[in-house]
Amino acid sequence: MTREEAKKILAVYRPGDEDRLDAHFAEALRDMERDEELARWFAEEREFDRAVTDHLKSVPVPFGLKTRILANVAPRAATRLRWVPALASAAAALFVLAVLISVSRGWGQPSGSVSDYEQEMMSFVKLEPPLEMESLEIGPIKQWIAERKAPLADIPPGIAAVETMGCRILSFRGHPVTLICFCHGNTVAHLFMIDRAALPALKPRTLPVLTSQGDWTIGTWADQRYAYMVAVHDGPAAARRYFPHA
Repeated sequence: MTREEAKKILAVYRPGDEDRLDAHFAEALRDMERDEELARWFAEEREFDRAVTDHLKSVPVPFGLKTRILANVAPRAATRLRWVPALASAAAALFVLAVLISVSRGWGQPSGSVSDYEQEMMSFVKLEPPLEMESLEIGPIKQWIAERKAPLADIPPGIAAVETMGCRILSFRGHPVTLICFCHGNTVAHLFMIDRAALPALKPRTLPVLTSQGDWTIGTWADQRYAYMVAVHDGPAAARRYFPHA
C-alpha cells in the first residue's frame, strides 16, 4: 500500500478509537505506525477534524434543515463502504459534517412549538417540494396515505375543491406529517396534518389562526385528534377560500 492510498483510507477514520479494530483500516494504521510522515499527517488530520467539529457546534441550526434532509433521503439506497476515497474537496467535507451536527441537535424531541412547526414546514414548501406520490385525484392520494398509516382526516371543503398534485410524508420531532399539495391556476396550496400531541400548545378550535410569511398565507387550527396547517402562495384575501369558515 502506498502512502497516498493509506491517506485516502485514513481520511475517513472517525474520531476516537472505535475504528482501530476495523479490518478496513488495519493495514493503513500499521503503515502509519512505521511511517513518520504519514503519522504526522494523520495527527494533523485528526486535530483539524476536532477543531471543525467544535466550531460547527456553535453554528445556529437553520429551521427545516432536518425536515429537508429526511425528506430527500433516498429509500434503501445501496450502502457504500466507509473506506472509499476521501471526499473530493474540503468544502464538501465541511458541508457533510455541518449537516450531521445540525441533524443531531433536537433529535428525538417529543414535541415542539407551533412556530417551530410552521417554520420547518414552510422551509420545505417554499422550494418546490419533491412528492412521493403524484395524482390529480384525491382518492388515490388518500389510499396511499392510509396504507402508510399517516395522519389523515377530512379535508376542508375549500381546499378539497381544488385539483391535487400529490403528497408525501414528512416528520416533525419524530411525528409523521402528511403533506397534500393542491393547485388552482397559478396558486399552490399545501395541507399539513399531524397528531395534535406533537403540538400540545395548539388547543382545539374550528377557526384557523392566519399569519403571513412573505407572499405566503398560513392558517393553523386543530380538532381533538389532529393539527392542521394550510399554506397558500397568495395574499390573505385570496387565500381565505382555502380555509374552513375563514
